[in-house]
Amino acid sequence: MRSDPAPQKVTRPKWPRQHARLILAAGDDLSRKTLWEKVPSEWVEMVRSYVLQGEALAEKHVRERERFRPAAAPAGPAIGEYRKPVHIQGNPVVAAQHLSALRSSLNSPRAHQ
Repeated sequence: MRSDPAPQKVTRPKWPRQHARLILAAGDDLSRKTLWEKVPSEWVEMVRSYVLQGEALAEKHVRERERFRPAAAPAGPAIGEYRKPVHIQGNPVVAAQHLSALRSSLNSPRAHQ
């Protein structure tokens, strides 16, 4: 028989770094404000410094990630100047040889089998 793992105990933070970690993990301003109110008055400056360090580290991490992001592709295809196509004349001798080969293959007795 398999039992579910025990739920984690919810404990109050005992150290300034734990308070800072909770404040950094909080998503919206209201929850951050309530967490700031729960910080003991003698730890407020230490927690503030830890929160500032954590935010600076997060910003640094984002800047490093964006540095490795590939450059954005141009919005549309690049349009070059129009150049008139260059006409290359064919070789009439080679063309005549090909036509005669085609005609002979049509008139050959093997084509009618």
